[in-house]
Amino acid sequence: MSAAVATNDHIRSASPPLNVLVDGRVMQDHFHGIWRYTYELLHELSKLEVRLTVLYNPAKGRLDISELLDQPNVHALKSHTPVASLRSQLTLLRAALSCRPDVIFVPYHLSTPIVHGRIPVLAVMHDCIFERNAAANGRTAFSMTYSAFSRLAVRSATALACPSEASRSDIQRFYGADLPAEAVLPHGVGVQFFSLSTAPKPVGAELPERYILHVGARRPHKNQAVLVKALAQLRARHPDLGLVLVGQSDPRVPDEAADLVTALDLAEYVHQFTHADDELLKELYANAAVFAFPSLVEGFGMPLLEAMAAGIPTVASDAEAVVEAASGGALIVPATMTERWVEALDRVLSDPATARGLCEQGRAVATARTWARSAERTLALLIKVANGSASRRESAMSETRGV
Repeated sequence: MSAAVATNDHIRSASPPLNVLVDGRVMQDHFHGIWRYTYELLHELSKLEVRLTVLYNPAKGRLDISELLDQPNVHALKSHTPVASLRSQLTLLRAALSCRPDVIFVPYHLSTPIVHGRIPVLAVMHDCIFERNAAANGRTAFSMTYSAFSRLAVRSATALACPSEASRSDIQRFYGADLPAEAVLPHGVGVQFFSLSTAPKPVGAELPERYILHVGARRPHKNQAVLVKALAQLRARHPDLGLVLVGQSDPRVPDEAADLVTALDLAEYVHQFTHADDELLKELYANAAVFAFPSLVEGFGMPLLEAMAAGIPTVASDAEAVVEAASGGALIVPATMTERWVEALDRVLSDPATARGLCEQGRAVATARTWARSAERTLALLIKVANGSASRRESAMSETRGV
């Protein structure tokens, strides 16, 4: 633990545990990676010296959050209010008034409270994917609305955090916010992915003997289409090969991969799972021959760490955040060059030494990226934000008394 973290812990040691209000309403299926991030982080934070009041939506989903909410230092508050809505502001304000937190933690920046009085707010901006897409392809009504709400969140938060240096750079580029190095809080990987062993293939899923696995929402920036194109060529050398795509579709955007599967007559060899629970996901990881992550842009890339922790040889794109998250544990390929994907995947599938080396390198990277470590760094920043705000209030009161 760094000296800065140790100092902050010392500051709190003579006081009650930090009291944090968390907007946990993003722990719902349609928030994709953000719900995983929020759940895993809160699960580890609940093991530390902290009191958590978690605002959550009780709707059922793939993830069972009951164990988290039952922890002795966690107080749960139900809310059906949509995260990105005007009513959300009133919901957060009421929650803050009821529990009087030292700091408010917002895992998804769009729900940052605009009016929070003297309570400091730490908000997480995971990426600038929509902003980069608008810069490349032109602005839409959605992108302009999203940008406007994001600017309001950036101005309203006491402090911002992000998961990667790539996101930190994008936030500076699009919003002019210069985040300190300590505000970069890399994601972690769950301990459950380290203990996987090859198991019988999931019941009811007629999977090929060998398959390329991809995990990610079906959105254009995930670039699954390049894997479908690569599969069409790879099957000439690997006739037992298939492709497994895990992730929900997004009705707002076209599913390019699905269209290509039909156009290239690959439906027999491409298996798609839109609602995979944790048990099924672990089985799919355990049986994969290679993991592929061809994103054009990311804020981080948690599935990379999951695959590397599971000991799967991994091939990933050259997107800035992806390279950063992989940290030398994956074979890096230009995102849009299909031929290079064919070559890289063929190399892993044909050369056991290459596959074994990637497994070892990936596991070493994942071992250093636990959610426990992420929770420690997040708590250190929450403490700093809370203490900084308290110091400013005391200074203002002293100046007032002096006058």
